[in-house]
Amino acid sequence: MMVSAENLRERLGSLASGFVEQLKHQATDSLRNYIMILAVLSVPAFFFTRYFVAFALMVATLILSLIVNSYDANNLGLELATFSTVMMGLVFPPEVGAALGFIYISLQIFSGSNPGIYMLWVVPSMAVAGYLIGNFAYLGPVWAGIYASVILQSFFVFMTFLTSRGRLPKFIQYVVFNLTFNFFLFKTFAEPLMRTVGGT
Repeated sequence: MMVSAENLRERLGSLASGFVEQLKHQATDSLRNYIMILAVLSVPAFFFTRYFVAFALMVATLILSLIVNSYDANNLGLELATFSTVMMGLVFPPEVGAALGFIYISLQIFSGSNPGIYMLWVVPSMAVAGYLIGNFAYLGPVWAGIYASVILQSFFVFMTFLTSRGRLPKFIQYVVFNLTFNFFLFKTFAEPLMRTVGGT
């Protein structure tokens, strides 16, 4: 029996929404455990500059996401997960970069936004970006970040076209704002931050 594209999108969206709700429920039930884990992870931040910056970017990513969601400004493309993932992927080994990419995008997603089906490719893509970005360190932090932003958003547009074609115009608007915002972040903060952590 053939499954229509619309039915497939609905099933995938339902699956993603159910997964998100289950994760939110588990997070609520074990909030103390998450706080304890976060506290343990933050310990190296008090002794090593790179870990301090990585942890500070976690906090900044979370705060910006909470602000954006509280003002219902998600369509403006304001997020720090991409910038944070790229920058830390350039200074840490690939495995750590991947883990940090996963953490940054998870903090962004679960701080109030409702990504639905998008999380099925956004979360893995950010982890892959954190893993691979070190191979492009020769470009410098500014251009490595700009290229990574363009590649990620192009892939997200393609996946949106395949799965949620009706949302494409609104998503393209988000992408334009997001690329502009990330261009500003990388041009303004990438090199100073890299000097701070002693990276390339």
